Amino acid sequence: MNGVCGTLSILSATRYILLSANLPGPPSAAAVRTLYFAHLLPVLGFGFDALDGKVARWMGGGSMLGQEMDSLADLVSFGVAPAVLAFTLGLRTPLDLFALLLFVSCGLARLARFNATVALIPSDPSGKSKYFEGLPIPSSLALTSMMAWWVKQGTYAHPTGFTKHNDVPFGVLTLWGEHGGWGQVHVVSALFAVWGAMMVSKTLRVRPFFPVSFSFLLPPS
Repeated sequence: MNGVCGTLSILSATRYILLSANLPGPPSAAAVRTLYFAHLLPVLGFGFDALDGKVARWMGGGSMLGQEMDSLADLVSFGVAPAVLAFTLGLRTPLDLFALLLFVSCGLARLARFNATVALIPSDPSGKSKYFEGLPIPSSLALTSMMAWWVKQGTYAHPTGFTKHNDVPFGVLTLWGEHGGWGQVHVVSALFAVWGAMMVSKTLRVRPFFPVSFSFLLPPS
């Protein structure tokens, strides 16, 4: 179900673009609700992911197939889906895309390394790892919740503004060339790149924790 939620998030973001493209004005309320729903789905996927882990431990451990499926589902919900949502909200310059691709690639590498080394990491009596090497990929829900807040506040670029980037929080930098060229990058793209680097860090050790509080994520009025 985690992977299903991540896939639905991607499809909902795509549906939002289709509902809002080529409109003379801002997106409709129904389109915005679709976009907000797309941000809530990875959170729901995390709930299913946590429940699946508890059930596996209760039944005495999971299979290798289950572990691989869990990692693939995590990549969809906490790697690909946040990148697609960021693109939908306005991170669309070439350098933005590079940062998002780096984020997804680091998430993939993080999951592959975890599967290969999890047996070597000390665990507690319940079978849970005592720490993670690098940020666990579900921590990207902090980024997803940040973007959900953008949607709630209406601070993001509309699909009709593919060449306008002034609606994205924290602004845009022109590193070289002209405004609107290949040298432009949104400041928030650096956050995705840094997050990816922290996921693959071998020196950063993180104890298991719930990645973010979602109590403030109420439907937009």
